[in-house]
Amino acid sequence: MTSIKQDEVDKIRLELYKSFQILSDLNLFQASKWCAEALNGLIEINSPINYPPLQLTPQEMMDQTKFILAKSYFNCKEFDRAAGVLKGCKSGNALFLRLYAILLSVDKTSTEETDGSINVGSFGENNEFIGQKDTVDYHFNSNPNHSDPSSNMNPSKELLNNLNSRLSKIIQESDQYLSNEGSNPFLYYLNGVIYNRKKKYQLSQINLYNSLILFPYNWSCWQELIVSFTTFDEAITFINKVKLDKSSELSSNIMFQFFEVVILQEFYQQSTTLFENLSNLLSIFPKFNFLKVQQFLIYYHNLDYYQAEAIFDQILFDDPLRLDDLDTFSNMLYVMEKKSKLSYLAQFASRIDKFRPETCCIIANYHSMKGEHEKSIMYYKRALILNKNCLSAWTLMGHEFVELKNSHAAIESYRRAVDINAKDFRAWYGLGQAYEVLDMNLYALYYYQKATILQPLDKRMWQAIGNCYEKIDKFEEAIKSFEKALNIDTLTNEDTGESLITFEPHICYRLALIYEKLGNLSDTFKYMKLCSDQEFEWGSSDEISKSKLWLARFALDNNKPDEAHELCKDLNYYGPDLDEARSILRESRSRMSKK
Repeated sequence: MTSIKQDEVDKIRLELYKSFQILSDLNLFQASKWCAEALNGLIEINSPINYPPLQLTPQEMMDQTKFILAKSYFNCKEFDRAAGVLKGCKSGNALFLRLYAILLSVDKTSTEETDGSINVGSFGENNEFIGQKDTVDYHFNSNPNHSDPSSNMNPSKELLNNLNSRLSKIIQESDQYLSNEGSNPFLYYLNGVIYNRKKKYQLSQINLYNSLILFPYNWSCWQELIVSFTTFDEAITFINKVKLDKSSELSSNIMFQFFEVVILQEFYQQSTTLFENLSNLLSIFPKFNFLKVQQFLIYYHNLDYYQAEAIFDQILFDDPLRLDDLDTFSNMLYVMEKKSKLSYLAQFASRIDKFRPETCCIIANYHSMKGEHEKSIMYYKRALILNKNCLSAWTLMGHEFVELKNSHAAIESYRRAVDINAKDFRAWYGLGQAYEVLDMNLYALYYYQKATILQPLDKRMWQAIGNCYEKIDKFEEAIKSFEKALNIDTLTNEDTGESLITFEPHICYRLALIYEKLGNLSDTFKYMKLCSDQEFEWGSSDEISKSKLWLARFALDNNKPDEAHELCKDLNYYGPDLDEARSILRESRSRMSKK
């Protein structure tokens, strides 16, 4: 962990305060909130700080009266009036607010004219632009035989083209100012946001990087940059380029460490760099809940739910009215089957704000746990009315459609999720499951492989791939996949530090059956034995019982009645297996009596 001097902390404090003022002035509320929370999360100081007032350039001073009028209209959601007031203003920040207001107006108009079927951009609380790709919003119904949604897209194509044209005009006006008048970080940021929506990610990265060089404390800009990366290799290449760029000091800025932490966390890379950067940032920002959320997400993605739960409980203790990320916490409680805690969380969130997407998702999770899938879908749809870019709502609604055996609607849901965030392995995995239910195993295999690239240490992904390979009779590939899943099952004894190898009986049994199909008796015996040996760790299961039966038959065939008797004597079987176990017991006793 690197140490940091007090004067450097004071410098960060002043930069955060100054950035908060500028971002608030430009109505970038989510970014300004982030700066304010970071400022309050810094190491405490004993002496008061003299925070300087916001300094305006001569051009900004000339535009100030119109600027404050436009801000008042903007805050009242009169975006066209705000843009109209700022027409003819000379400063870059005034132009940004004008173009930003136009962008919000475009989104508002598109939603109204198409009844929400097309949405350009996505906006968080207080209308801050936080990102969405230009996509068509499919309407779901409960009929699994509904027609292809693409057949209803044609009437909207003309409108979509018109909206994209208006976005291009925003970029043209922004570029004209940047070419003739000089640099402005927020115009670069706006360009980057729009290029992200158009999926022109390289252009987006160039503009966002230019913005961050000029103004590194805009966290919304860093978030847009993260969205622009579709693979981890692409993100690492960018990070290395920034570090090698001698003309910029961006890599030495504290914000770059935040960026690295989130990149590594979002791509599920549990590296030394991640923990070193996170530890260093926590030493500087010990009370910043954003960093604690990153810790929570690291443990959550690593399936260490109890540690993740303890971290989030502390976050709620420190900030009891916080709703941010509470939907992810509820997802984890759902997986942990903590029904009473999830019920309390749903009531708690409803008391704070019923009309937040996070609250709707939490209530939906609660209904899903009770098996009320229709009610759950209703609340996910409410979340999407409030924020069409709510990733967890799209993904989890897909899960609910799978439960209702509506694979077509599930596929549409998952597709929207991966369109919003291609780094969400759960949506790719869901697509695989939906296609597997439809017996389209090659499609399922493709999507499972996409999920595995993102989450290579989750054995469920490898099991799913193994299932698909087995169904299409590619047994060698199935064996490799199941063995990969088996090798992930390594635990560490916390007391001794020794590695304990434990294997999931289901995977062992599946491997044994595949080897039996291939006629490989020695490997079939190996995995049947491995499966039966897991009884002490995993308890009795159907796979363990079947493996013991197979081993008992094998022992009889090899004239080892003692072993067969030992394997069957507990009679821990059901149905036909019980009859076979009794038969083996009789035969083994008969042979033993003849010795």
